[in-house]
Amino acid sequence: MISLKNFWRTLTKKQKIILVLLCTLLVLDAAMLFKKYVSSSAPVTLSFPSEMHAVPGHLHALNANARTLSPESGYAYYKFTQLQKNKLRSYFEENGDAAVVVRVRVKQDRKYRASVSGGEIPFMYGFLFEDDFEKRGSVKKEIAQRPLVSADLRDMTDFELSLSVQKSEPGKGGTLPEGFFVYAAVPASVTDAAVRSAAVGWNKSGAVPFYGFAPTGGKVNALSQSVDFSGASMVFPSQNTSSSVLPRIVVSFGETADFGTAEEPRSVLLNAGGEQYTLYRVKGADELEIHTSALTNPFARTEIEGGKNDVVSLIMMRGDSALITDSGKPVLVPFETDPGFILNWPQRNWRTPDYELFEWNRFPGVLFFDTRDYAVQNDFFRRLAYYAEKTGFRGTLVSDEVLRDKHGYNAHDYSAETLAAFFTKAQSENFELNTKEYLLRDILLANKVMEKDGSGYKAGRGAVISISQGSASWLRGRFIAHEGWHGIFFTDEKFRNAVTAVYYTMDQKSLEFLTKFWHTQSDLDYDMNDEYLVHNEFMAYLMQQPFPDVADYFVHLANRASVINGIPELAAYVRKNKGMQFEDAARVLDEYAFDNWGLACGRVSLVR
Repeated sequence: MISLKNFWRTLTKKQKIILVLLCTLLVLDAAMLFKKYVSSSAPVTLSFPSEMHAVPGHLHALNANARTLSPESGYAYYKFTQLQKNKLRSYFEENGDAAVVVRVRVKQDRKYRASVSGGEIPFMYGFLFEDDFEKRGSVKKEIAQRPLVSADLRDMTDFELSLSVQKSEPGKGGTLPEGFFVYAAVPASVTDAAVRSAAVGWNKSGAVPFYGFAPTGGKVNALSQSVDFSGASMVFPSQNTSSSVLPRIVVSFGETADFGTAEEPRSVLLNAGGEQYTLYRVKGADELEIHTSALTNPFARTEIEGGKNDVVSLIMMRGDSALITDSGKPVLVPFETDPGFILNWPQRNWRTPDYELFEWNRFPGVLFFDTRDYAVQNDFFRRLAYYAEKTGFRGTLVSDEVLRDKHGYNAHDYSAETLAAFFTKAQSENFELNTKEYLLRDILLANKVMEKDGSGYKAGRGAVISISQGSASWLRGRFIAHEGWHGIFFTDEKFRNAVTAVYYTMDQKSLEFLTKFWHTQSDLDYDMNDEYLVHNEFMAYLMQQPFPDVADYFVHLANRASVINGIPELAAYVRKNKGMQFEDAARVLDEYAFDNWGLACGRVSLVR
């Protein structure tokens, strides 16, 4: 028998090289087989949000398909390491929600192409839990039925799926998954996995579409323009409490150069649980955040009914924890929102009984108060109204005794400068304000509408607007528009200049009618010596109603008995000219508003 040593000597140099290469290939094949059938480490890593500063780690592979990035059709089972389970629990407990996101890539080989024409190609994704494993750690041969995310791989070959963890019941720990599995009828691999914040909905804006599901699972519909949020109540808080806040829905729009006109703006029609909202498109606003606190039925189907091609993403996610207000504490942090949502914001979702606080999402620092009734609103703003605008009282701090039987306004608006001056005067005179006025001071400081300045205060950013539940719904809508325009006037110098130009080119008799109207109506009584105030109110009266209604509104004023008695000749002039001079002036401002913000007379919001 020839020895290996002698055998090696009989080989030529070329034969030796070939033999070495063959042996190397055999070793590599053996290693790959070991990894596929024996090794417990999956090639897929699990990552965590950046704030956790966690290094991505490999998952445990529980079968052959999980051990390779080139699996066969069928199941692949993955299990979290103990460290990964600990980090998942930590993230879930700290944030109140969590989801496991997997990216899937389908191998578009001959088998896939042959399958496409043969009907549905099923895909499934689900969680594994503790009772799915044998004592030795292997997956049981049969596991109980559970909610799954399913898809048809004819419609998608590279995508992300997110499955949310069910939230904990009060006083109980949540049931967190131990791992996950996927099933594909054709070869498909999980290329990445990550723990992220819970998200229910879809995002089709990128090259890799995203589909997020509640613990109830569901089926991916790549063409769908709706999301069923009913299962999201198992993920997010279902009411605002001292320890939780309702989630938000983010709607994202695709790019466009066509935003329509002031008369016919480009829009999207959204049906949220039976409530219809018109969302207006405007340059520079490619995303709209909807706080579900504004919705009557947030955990229901939401559907894009009009402008479907405009929407590229519709996702529910956790609310901002900064909005949570501890029991018994005042609400200082506003909901950042579009004014269009404020009108019908359900009072049951208010964070405090007396008022709710909002910040205009397009004009930072412009705060909206909605108060329970006129009494609460008066406590906040009546003394301010007399200080800022009432003839004979301007610049003075009126006592509670004088104010007792007086009403300020049904709605209010104040600039940052006026607010800072009011509180500075009260501070310098040691004037005792009421509880709501001190609360207003704290809200203004918390939101930088005014800032401490030595022993007093100085103007910061923005303004304050207030409406009340005491007003009828149609009147609240008018007030939001009227006071909203004031908010823009306070904060935008270019708009103030445009208003001034229109004011000084206005028909003089029509302008006199308006100023005399203010003077003769005892509940208004604006100080006509204040040019800034006069220009501000002139603008708001023109722009508080839709442009087609402007002329009729002023004719309506001219028909009031009190106006006819007070200024008969001017009232007759407006009626004779059918209010057209007011319409001409409003047209200029209407076009300015649409060109700059996508807004229009009677509409200070991008939501209706």
